[in-house]
Amino acid sequence: MSKTLQSKERDDAVRRLTGSVLVLGLVLLTATASLAQGYGGGYETPTPPPSTTPAAGTDVKAVAQLRTGIEHARNAAGSGTMASAVSHLGHVLNCIEGTRGRNFNASWGHVCQGQGDGILTDVKGVKNADHLMLVLESADQLAASGVKARELAAVQNAARGVGALLQIVLDGTR
Repeated sequence: MSKTLQSKERDDAVRRLTGSVLVLGLVLLTATASLAQGYGGGYETPTPPPSTTPAAGTDVKAVAQLRTGIEHARNAAGSGTMASAVSHLGHVLNCIEGTRGRNFNASWGHVCQGQGDGILTDVKGVKNADHLMLVLESADQLAASGVKARELAAVQNAARGVGALLQIVLDGTR
């Protein structure tokens, strides 16, 4: 198989993965919104709208890293060059995994340095952590695939998906 064909197949796989993750994110977001609005079939009193500050008992480290990761995912999605998009998505991957992560790459820079030990590690102390791990692990996998993509549009789409998934995790910590 030629390198061009392999590259196209890899980019197609990244696009399919991005699409699947975005669909998963939208389904989770819709389900979360439905439950929050009382459409879950239960007879619970309505919960107040989420605040912008972490709830008592949440790990401030994880929240800070999530916010930084979301910001850099937006930067990657809006980047006009491949180098910038990969660099910002690499920042996100480094924030997700922390310095001990298997995909951590110091050459991308560590914009979450001093904020915690990586979202995957620090999220374990937050409210609903068990329910958020699948979404966070999906964001990690999508970011790892996105930094390897060969086309700018694929990296940008991966960044959009990662940002959406990290927002779901952040919202779930409240």
